[in-house]
Amino acid sequence: MAYHTLRHEYMQMPPVTRAYTTACVITTLAVQLDVVSPFQLYFNPLLILKQFQVWRLITTFLFFGNIGFNFLFNMIFTYRYCRMLEEGSFRSRTADFVMMFLFGATLMIIWAFFINLLFLGQALTIMLVYILVTKKPIH
Repeated sequence: MAYHTLRHEYMQMPPVTRAYTTACVITTLAVQLDVVSPFQLYFNPLLILKQFQVWRLITTFLFFGNIGFNFLFNMIFTYRYCRMLEEGSFRSRTADFVMMFLFGATLMIIWAFFINLLFLGQALTIMLVYILVTKKPIH
């Protein structure tokens, strides 16, 4: 019974929010279970440009540290603000929400080339909060 309720709630999440938070949880679980190492995920411009490890452009946004209170709060904030944006300002405009996500991620990656940041997931969450606070809904 609880499984069906949990599955129903999971499937009620907007698609981008569901995909991003699921990817974050799976990536963190993979690190926690020693399937991958954080050293394989962090943003490293030299490895990206010279050894073509392009997955680092994505995984830098997916790892929030070891499972604990910090991870739990990051996931709650990411889930909440991502869902509020997707169901509010970007209601019925999933493609626009994805483009906003990609645009923000691209700008963060460009800045990360000049600033020594290893993981950009928290920066993406802060971007979501900023957009939620400053964006007015379009009707």
